[in-house]
Amino acid sequence: MTNEVPLGRNLAYATGEITDAIAYQGFSFLIFTFYYAVIGIEIKYIMLMYILWSVYNAFNDPIIGGLSDKTRTKKFGGGRRRPWMVVMLIPLALIMFFLFTTFATYAEAPVWTVIYFFLIICLFDTIYTAFSLSRTSLYPEMFRTDRAREEAGMGRRIMMVFGLIVAMVVPTLIIPDLTISTQSNIYNYWIAGAVLGIIAFITGFINIKWGVKEPPVEELEQKDTMGVFQSIWYTIKNWKFVVFALCSTMNWYVFGMFPMIIPIYTKFALGMSEGIYASILLLVAFISSAPGVVLWTFVDRKLGSKVGFIISQAFWIAVLIPMFFITNYYAALIMFVFNGIALGGSPYFIDRNISNIVDEDELKTNQRREGSYYGVHALFVRLAAILGIVSVTVILSKYGWSLFNPENVTGDLLAGLRSLVSIFPSIALALGIIFLLFFPINKKTIAEIHEKTKPKNL
Repeated sequence: MTNEVPLGRNLAYATGEITDAIAYQGFSFLIFTFYYAVIGIEIKYIMLMYILWSVYNAFNDPIIGGLSDKTRTKKFGGGRRRPWMVVMLIPLALIMFFLFTTFATYAEAPVWTVIYFFLIICLFDTIYTAFSLSRTSLYPEMFRTDRAREEAGMGRRIMMVFGLIVAMVVPTLIIPDLTISTQSNIYNYWIAGAVLGIIAFITGFINIKWGVKEPPVEELEQKDTMGVFQSIWYTIKNWKFVVFALCSTMNWYVFGMFPMIIPIYTKFALGMSEGIYASILLLVAFISSAPGVVLWTFVDRKLGSKVGFIISQAFWIAVLIPMFFITNYYAALIMFVFNGIALGGSPYFIDRNISNIVDEDELKTNQRREGSYYGVHALFVRLAAILGIVSVTVILSKYGWSLFNPENVTGDLLAGLRSLVSIFPSIALALGIIFLLFFPINKKTIAEIHEKTKPKNL
């Protein structure tokens, strides 16, 4: 057995990044603008539903992760992770359409639209988490060496860029103006959701069919496992993981803020009304994140995952601060190239560091508990969603946009929109660096962990 995973399986596993990006980034890009600008829900109710959604996820995500760790079945392809992915693939494709089927605007049915918004985002997150968490949990288990993880990490980020391109471009080809509140535009959202769902299904099928490799069920059954809640509690008690998860939360705050606010920011702060211009901004960032991954992989190899992550966040802050002063679309476009280079570092280093934490945990527990760690990590990520929607609500409410009102655009509002893509993310990333300074797993520690956890037949 060699250290490297076969190229075909590596690529098929990486294809799952397309599925993931289409589902979550398509959701993040469209859901806020749809319910705020098109359906017309007041921003305070959107914020409340986001907070309740995050509370729901406080239980949903860790429990699914713990259940994934304990799963042992020959059904649905067999294993721990594959069965969850198989069962959730079709629901994941369908939910992309039903995200936008309220059948009424806020003015027509205020209570119904708010309730539907809450229920559908909870259902989306349950399905998405069960699929994505199981798929992501395979990464540290399938790719056990630094070299294999570097190869898989680069492939994943490149595929992620393709997925992000689809998630950003396809909707704006179908929905010319993302903020118009008409029935025909609601139908456009339906079509966009259906198309994203079909593509998610196709790429997810490729991922499951050819990209998943798990030990035989008989081998899995021989290993002891913690109970679901015992595993969750043990994970939360790992202070090293908690420190890192707080750093990751600050990065996910930025990940969530950009897709949420970019359609409105582009139209009003930069003066470009057509939705494709918002997509192009994000598209430029995502495309430039691919060479960014190459850069950060090199930094990781030389300095380690901890120091590399600190440098990537510092670089991102240096790019974000000048954006507060930019009012020209094409100047913003140039800055989004550098945003993309910085963006390439965060997902790469988050996965690398969580994998290292899981490896160290195996030395203590003699168990592979990727699902529990990614599940509890998802809980922290939901905290980022609360921080994001609260930030947006504070700015929009303060400057007269409790209800979407394109006729009332003031200089203060425009400055607030610019702060949401500049000042707020910069502060979050600075906090992320501070948290990471207390994270003790460095390059030397990782080498020692990998030597002890290396499979005996390598």
